Amino acid sequence: MTRRLLILERLAALAAVVTRANGFASDAGLHVYLGAAPELGPDDPDEAIAIVPREDVTSEPNYQNVDLPVEIQAIAKATITEPWIAVEALLGAIKLAIELEDRTLGSLLKGRMSRGSTRPLERPPGSTTIGLGVTYRCPYVEPWGNPAIGVPTEEST
Repeated sequence: MTRRLLILERLAALAAVVTRANGFASDAGLHVYLGAAPELGPDDPDEAIAIVPREDVTSEPNYQNVDLPVEIQAIAKATITEPWIAVEALLGAIKLAIELEDRTLGSLLKGRMSRGSTRPLERPPGSTTIGLGVTYRCPYVEPWGNPAIGVPTEEST
């Protein structure tokens, strides 16, 4: 496992907390997608969350300082009652679930995670889904040729 994948999985686990059982007004956390937001069709849930890595920025030749932007997307069916209100409420729930006191994702990050901009998701003609994405910047270090070095083992987490 690489540090990058572990960061994405930890963000997905935090987003999965967004459920009615945990006091949120949505069960979108039961439907967390890693990599891309799906189009929500008639048989899909009304709301979901997607964890989408964006283009990272690196520096230094041997120990890569990586700035990994990850967009966390609140998505909903466009056909539900007041879909934009549902998406805005889900975005707030995502922020509550992600923005914890520990901004290092359990020491995975070098430095602290920060929140960037929020944007409406593109909605191509015929799309059944609307959404908003909020970007979190996740800085970490990845040595040249060894993306898994320093990844915590299960015993140390």
